[in-house]
Amino acid sequence: MSESSTNSTRSNGYCFCGMKIKRRTSWTDLNPGRRFEACDQNRNSQTRHHFFEWLDNETCPRGKEVLPGLLRRLRAMEEEIRARDEQLRLVEVEKKKLEEKL
Repeated sequence: MSESSTNSTRSNGYCFCGMKIKRRTSWTDLNPGRRFEACDQNRNSQTRHHFFEWLDNETCPRGKEVLPGLLRRLRAMEEEIRARDEQLRLVEVEKKKLEEKL
C-alpha cells in the first residue's frame, strides 16, 4: 500500500479521488492489529493517487512473530464454537421433536 496523504485531505475526510476515507485495521502477518485510514479505491490501486495513512506505529518484530499464530488459534477456536453451536441447535431440534411425540 502506498503512503500518500496531505493535511487538507485528512481534514475534509475525502480522498483525492472523491471517495470517503475510512478507518480500518490491518490483520496481515506484517501489520497485525495496526490501524490505518484509506479510501476504498486504495485496496485496488498500486498508484499513489489514493489516500493512505498509518495511524499506529509499526508492530515490533516480536509482535510480528507472535501475533499471526495467536490470530490463527483464535480463528480456529471461533470456528469450533460455531460448529458446536450448530450441533447444539440440531440436538435441540431433535429434542423438541421427541418431546412432541410424547
